[in-house]
Amino acid sequence: MMSSLVRRASHGVGALKRALSWPARISAERRAMSQLAGMSDREFSDIGLVRQDVVDASALRLDADRSAIREGRRPARQPSACGRRRMAA
Repeated sequence: MMSSLVRRASHGVGALKRALSWPARISAERRAMSQLAGMSDREFSDIGLVRQDVVDASALRLDADRSAIREGRRPARQPSACGRRRMAA
């Protein structure tokens, strides 16, 4: 019984911390998106992104995981094995 109360209390404290830190996290996200939007196409290429990734990430909910966009598109952007062989030949 006591451990159940402790778990509920700790869950409430964690939720309170997340709620209080939300404005700071959103501010940091907006700064990062602004910096990305100001990058050149070459800089995007260097980090494996395209400009559309920033547009798509900015359309997500504020609490969404923006890294999932890049991870989901990575396989489609990598050259195929036969394409790499042709380049090497």
